[in-house]
Amino acid sequence: MENINQDFENILPAEEKLKKKAPPRKIIFFGGLLLLFFLILILIAIFLNLRQRRSFSGTSPTPTPTPTPTLAEEITNPSFYATDSGILKIEEELKKIEEELDSTDLKQASLSPPLLDWQVKF
Repeated sequence: MENINQDFENILPAEEKLKKKAPPRKIIFFGGLLLLFFLILILIAIFLNLRQRRSFSGTSPTPTPTPTPTLAEEITNPSFYATDSGILKIEEELKKIEEELDSTDLKQASLSPPLLDWQVKF
């Protein structure tokens, strides 16, 4: 069997180990500058990309609507039913019903749900 010797007298305390392993300030400083540089490059790239998208949307051709011609209908031969007394009577009754519907109040307060008491105590 092999005997493993440990020298407990030369073991450094934990605080001294942390001091030795801590990176020098120069490395932290330059690492931070490098990170800041990359962040600025990314922000510039995003800004330029958005700017290009806006310029494309402003230069795209917009279609112009063409007016549709409206034709006035001319009745040359009126139908037999256009002057029929029964049809004219039905048209008058329909106009009266439409006027009644327009004047009717459709909001009936009696049909609205009751107010609820939200202050429930147990």
